[in-house]
Amino acid sequence: MAQALAGVFLFAAAYRWFIYPAGLYSGGFTGIAQLIDLFLREVMGVRFPPEIDVVGVIFWCINIPLFALGYTAIGKKFLIRTVVSVCVQSALMALLPAPSRMLLDDMLLNCIIGGVLSGLGVGITLRAGGSGGGTDIVGIYGAKKNPDFTVGKIAVMINCCIYLVAAIRFDLNIAAYSMVFSIASGMMVDRVHDQNIKVAAFIVTQNEQLGQTVNQMIRRGVTTWSGWGEYSRQKEQIHMVVVNKYELQQLRKVVRETDPSAFVQILSPNMIWGNFEKRLEVN
Repeated sequence: MAQALAGVFLFAAAYRWFIYPAGLYSGGFTGIAQLIDLFLREVMGVRFPPEIDVVGVIFWCINIPLFALGYTAIGKKFLIRTVVSVCVQSALMALLPAPSRMLLDDMLLNCIIGGVLSGLGVGITLRAGGSGGGTDIVGIYGAKKNPDFTVGKIAVMINCCIYLVAAIRFDLNIAAYSMVFSIASGMMVDRVHDQNIKVAAFIVTQNEQLGQTVNQMIRRGVTTWSGWGEYSRQKEQIHMVVVNKYELQQLRKVVRETDPSAFVQILSPNMIWGNFEKRLEVN
């Protein structure tokens, strides 16, 4: 849980220190909350205390309907971690001190560094088995339903719609710089979110039971064929299994405990087709 809270702090810091002073839009449900805040102030004439950024409060309110979707997509543990993370993140977004001007004079650099910090926070929270709500939950749900989607890609798609509104209401520069922030954030999410990264492991061993052990412990399909070691002049078993990077840690442990002398090659496939279950849960 501490790791998830560290992630939401980084996200809130990216919003308060990089996006808020620059007058840009974060995208996702944070961007939606910013647009709602704008509507309430300019159209409805509502006034809020200047010491509190009401975007954090709005963000918390619009996440409530998504909690049920989070429970459906992942389960009880995910829901509990997400509720705690959203509450802490909303409070930080509302109360975390923000500088009166941009930390960096260069707007593009401000967007890139802020986006990387934001994506790092989101990825850490997702890797810890929780989420900061909003597009994280929608992204996980979509990724579970369609293996070709990732959390970062779905977030970018939703953000494009938000920035279209920002471009119409303000100008193209605000929308463009905000989109740079979004793209940098989405790319970082997919780099950090281990459950979203697939790897193929080829295990060469003389232990004929290793493949079955991997199948039972990790619950992934294993393809096994017989080989011949030209150096050892002995029969070998080659086991091939595709796992996500989070499961790779468990695979390493299983192989070391079953056959410490096994030879393992890890590859990063560009694309996976067929029956591969996309798992985003953590223990």
